[in-house]
Amino acid sequence: MNTRFEYVYRDASNYKKWREIIFAGRASEGLAHRLTAALHDGEWFIAEQVRLPNLFLLEFSVNEDDHCWHEFHSLTQTKNVADDAYARTIDEFVTEVERVRVKGWKEFARPT
Repeated sequence: MNTRFEYVYRDASNYKKWREIIFAGRASEGLAHRLTAALHDGEWFIAEQVRLPNLFLLEFSVNEDDHCWHEFHSLTQTKNVADDAYARTIDEFVTEVERVRVKGWKEFARPT
């Protein structure tokens, strides 16, 4: 079993773009708790800082109300093949998120 990490980018106009990444390995309940504890306010992260694809909606005009934060949606078990570009396990990914949280999320004014 592997783990599906699903996330979304929601711009200031509430347009949304979804993505999922399949990480190798099964996420335990404790791991899911570690993940949400490492996210900003338990749900927000900056995709490029944890080596995930940015989902900014650049097909729409970017304005001063747009932001760089992506929203964590869910972790689910799957039999699908892992497809993380860096071949990380779910444990390795959560450890990476925890490291970024300790260093501090580096927010920028708006997507470019």
